[in-house]
Amino acid sequence: MKLCIHRGTHQIGGIAAEISTASTRILIDMGDELSLDPNFVSAPLNIPGVTDGNGHCAAVLFTHYHGDHTGQMLRIRPEIPIYAGALAKDIMRLSAERGGQKNEALCRRIETIQAFSPGKPFLIGDIQITPFCIDHSACDSYMFLIEADGKRLLYTGDFRLHGVRGNVMDKILDRRIGKVDVVVTEGTTVSRSEHEVVTEWDLQKRVKAYLRQYKYVFVLCATTNLDRIFALARAVPRGKHCICDKYQKTLVKVVSDRWSSLSTFYEMPKLNTPGPGILQGFQERGGLMFVRVNRQFERIIRQFDPQQSILLYSMWDGYRTKPDSNIPEFLSLTGTWAELHTSGHASPDDLRHVIEKADPEIVIPMHTDAPQKMQTLCQNRTENVGGLFVSIFISVRRL
Repeated sequence: MKLCIHRGTHQIGGIAAEISTASTRILIDMGDELSLDPNFVSAPLNIPGVTDGNGHCAAVLFTHYHGDHTGQMLRIRPEIPIYAGALAKDIMRLSAERGGQKNEALCRRIETIQAFSPGKPFLIGDIQITPFCIDHSACDSYMFLIEADGKRLLYTGDFRLHGVRGNVMDKILDRRIGKVDVVVTEGTTVSRSEHEVVTEWDLQKRVKAYLRQYKYVFVLCATTNLDRIFALARAVPRGKHCICDKYQKTLVKVVSDRWSSLSTFYEMPKLNTPGPGILQGFQERGGLMFVRVNRQFERIIRQFDPQQSILLYSMWDGYRTKPDSNIPEFLSLTGTWAELHTSGHASPDDLRHVIEKADPEIVIPMHTDAPQKMQTLCQNRTENVGGLFVSIFISVRRL
């Protein structure tokens, strides 16, 4: 088994990793690079056999729907099959169809995606893949157990243990995976300042307190951070309104249609879209409104008494503090704002926990801008060669 990391060993985002045997070659993720620069354009990934005809690729697998993992989907040759979770496919399709920005070519490619089933192994050539649905700030995120050539590799994808489904990780590791030879893990948080990890349930409790303190609670969060939208919508007491835009409501319904049979948490909450009658009811009764930084919501927020209002910032703080950000001005609309956020990525302690559970000989960090710091989490398990951790049976090269 060979592993070739095309991008993602020394940066957060822009992920692409290749696994191959003598007869089969697959790619995991094909993402855009991330940048806070509004004029930044991600460098195109050129991978022989994937983006051109100079070689063969049997399939591309997506761990989840975030753009830093799927953003270069259209560069994949059309005859190469793509696999993803069924709900992730739905969300990608809705995103591509959104508003007047519909991307016809992307919509057609998304329709060809083949959905795998959580926990059910499938073969691509002589490589066996078992996808496991885990917790991340994107619904329907997966890690993969890859088995080939007598070796077992666990590819974590993006994950965390402090989300609403964080407890599934230990069950999967204990009951379905056990010991592996290699772990390829994300390491997003190892370079960030230490902060106390709060759970999504903690955020829900705080919103309940804000709803008792303020008549109007506005929340700015990522539209596709759907577990958070479900959790906060469920914090709204009976008799008060919960409002979001049409696109968010559509996404929530798609998740509910897919997952409400699995957990009551995903039963469709009572959500309204902003219209004259609904806004009048919100004016009278109060409640919670999910907002976005645009003129429509700016006009709406200005209709309500700022002394009775709070705007909760529920996103990564880098978006707020980047140069030329318009978020600070938006947050000032209510006079009072507060942070209400937790990371979509595992804390250093939780990274260590997963590594110890899987008990690999080798740990290879990805999705991190400080791979060398992973050594403190997995001592006596790795050999550092050129900034990457490699084993005697897996060759790793950076292109």
